Amino acid sequence: MENKEKLNQNPEVVENTIKEENSPVQEVTETVVKESTDVKAEVAEGEVKEKEEKVVEVAEEAPTTENAPKVEKETAPKAKEETTSEDEDEDDVHEEEEEEEVSEETYHQHTPEQLVEEMDKVVASESVKNTKNKVGYIRLVFGKRLAEMKQAAEEKFLADGGVKEEYKPEPIDIEYVFNRSFNQYKKLRRKLRLEQDALMIENLAKKNELLEEIRVLVSSDETLKETYDKFNEIQTRWKAIGMVPKTDIQILWNNYHFLVEKFFDKVKINKELRDLDLKKNLEAKIALCEKAEELLIEQSVNKSFKLLQDYHNEWKAIGPVPTSNNEEIWERFKVASDKLNDRRKAHYEELQGKLEENYEAKKALCAKAEELVLTPVETNKQWTKRTEEIDDLMKVWKTLGPAPRKVNDEIWATFKGFLNQFYDGKKKFFSSLKAEQQDNYHKKLDLVKQSEALKDSTDWGAATKTLINLQKEWKTIGPVPRKHSDDIWKKFRAANDFFFETKAKHFKGQFEKEDENLKLKQDLINEIKTAEYGEDKKENLEKIKVFQRRWTEIGNVPRKEMDKLYKDYRGAVDEQLSKLDISSVDFRNAGFRDRIGDLKKNDDDYTLRRERQNIQNTMDKLKEDVLLWENNMGFFRNSKNADVLKMEFEKKIKKAKADIMVLKEKIRMIDK
Repeated sequence: MENKEKLNQNPEVVENTIKEENSPVQEVTETVVKESTDVKAEVAEGEVKEKEEKVVEVAEEAPTTENAPKVEKETAPKAKEETTSEDEDEDDVHEEEEEEEVSEETYHQHTPEQLVEEMDKVVASESVKNTKNKVGYIRLVFGKRLAEMKQAAEEKFLADGGVKEEYKPEPIDIEYVFNRSFNQYKKLRRKLRLEQDALMIENLAKKNELLEEIRVLVSSDETLKETYDKFNEIQTRWKAIGMVPKTDIQILWNNYHFLVEKFFDKVKINKELRDLDLKKNLEAKIALCEKAEELLIEQSVNKSFKLLQDYHNEWKAIGPVPTSNNEEIWERFKVASDKLNDRRKAHYEELQGKLEENYEAKKALCAKAEELVLTPVETNKQWTKRTEEIDDLMKVWKTLGPAPRKVNDEIWATFKGFLNQFYDGKKKFFSSLKAEQQDNYHKKLDLVKQSEALKDSTDWGAATKTLINLQKEWKTIGPVPRKHSDDIWKKFRAANDFFFETKAKHFKGQFEKEDENLKLKQDLINEIKTAEYGEDKKENLEKIKVFQRRWTEIGNVPRKEMDKLYKDYRGAVDEQLSKLDISSVDFRNAGFRDRIGDLKKNDDDYTLRRERQNIQNTMDKLKEDVLLWENNMGFFRNSKNADVLKMEFEKKIKKAKADIMVLKEKIRMIDK
């Protein structure tokens, strides 16, 4: 049974007390400061009026409501970057289901294209209810990515020598695609709002019909039991109806309250019905206690807090329980609520700690950026290296999450200021190099003309030496203006490639000899594998050297078989060296030297250039890795496992530097 105190609560107010809690864009620091969700008790007393002029079968005093829990709510500020008037028009769309739990971190690593895909998924879903936070964060992150793209375009324009006042931003296609998807989303939201408004008007009509039924019931001559049962049934239907327009809530409630008072003026609840009502209320509150206790194992802190608010509102609506159980049941519910509040507070304190860690890491990056900016740079090579170091700092910055809100913009402005200072200095430096680059362009243009004059030469030896000298001279000349760089290099390379390819075709008639050499070297490999050795290591070593000299003397083999054949040869030699306990280092060096000598002897410049380029590429990659590893080691001091990480990277750096020395020696052998 329901009691008068419960009915005296405004059901429309109860329905509208739960707003969108724990907005994902709310700053953690504000959340912690506003942490005031401890469950409090409210005492509401009421009495059923007794009409002196009426004769009642059972006269009793209406009980007072017990301590009812109350959950204070906090408001969530909107993301300032994404606040628009059109978005505010959607605030009235009532979303009763829980939104998907997202944050800015959810889309922190997303590219603009991925953000468009996420926006399209929202539009393509069956309903846009409960998507405001998700769309807000997608727009927030997309706006940042778009700003970065525009900033990068402007910086590129300036770096290419452009004047800032002349810069005109070009349209970005991805912005148009995103806006088109977002406009479709707004249309769906407006449609949803119209549907909700229509539903609320329908709910208003239904509740007005129920008010009319209560009026009829108040005037009814039916028995107390029949009247009260009908009243309970009307009340159940009233609660099942959803929200009504805000402008009609107060007058609707006033009418409802007036008729309820009239109903209780007419009837008196006998003790038996009263006891049943208290017992039913007790069972309902026990169920709420169990639900609240189950929230202690819920993984999502936000979800558990949202449900706890709902349970507290249900608790207040239920009404009193037997006096003997009142304090006990309330204490059980309060204990579960306190534990959930404590867990939520600890959760936000942990998030605040992460923000502080990010802040400290970003301060370290600012200090490193300042050091790099203040260290003088004098050469083109140094500027290139320093740019890579600055870019590495930016990469690390992007991997970090936000700092506390009160200092987040400030620390970014500091870091951005150092970057701008660096790029301003770089721009001034390269502006002064324009005259030198123009002179380099004319020098290289002359080399292009010389190489083009030699590309049809059939004096293979002289032309080969001349072109190689031109290539070496090309390397000694500094950079040219970027707009000419690719074009002039392609012309120079085309002339060289044409000559060497023609030369290779000219010597194609030597293939029969190479096939014979292939057979001889295959036989030699088998001989190495089956050779017998004595106990004298010196004699064994000399025997293997003889094999090696014979290998070198045989001559070239078909190019397509060269790598595989040499691999088999080295494998056979290494296998014998392993059996004889002889180091293979000297043999490998000697083998490479002999192989290079063989290529030079046969004027195989194409293979030599390819071999050198492959070695150079490998060495350049190792140098880049060493530079990146050395830069990253500077940030390990903030890591819990700094010593372990540092040791691992030192091993990598040491091995890479050793490999670089070996590769340098091989290049020296080729250039000698």
